[in-house]
Amino acid sequence: MVESRTTVRHDVTVDFGCIELTGALVHDNENRLLELEIAEGPVEPISISLQAYGLTPEPGNVFIKDWSEHCGLTARLAQAGLVTPVQKLTVGPHLSTAYEVQVSL
Repeated sequence: MVESRTTVRHDVTVDFGCIELTGALVHDNENRLLELEIAEGPVEPISISLQAYGLTPEPGNVFIKDWSEHCGLTARLAQAGLVTPVQKLTVGPHLSTAYEVQVSL
């Protein structure tokens, strides 16, 4: 039997700071993706790829940016028990903050 690499938690409300969206939180472990599927519109990406900086998260983990519209998102997801921060990273020419988090669905 092949174990699924995708985990889904339904009826999750994600607080983006200026808006709350409810849907299915989907973690694709193989592709290191975390996204919110909402009925009213397109998929809302939660994770970010940092491959341009030579970074890949560990299995079970994803990267979440902590700038722009995602400022404070990691802390709110952790408070909701959806992720556990593993490490804080500084990336890019503007020395922006991102977090590697373990997904807890």
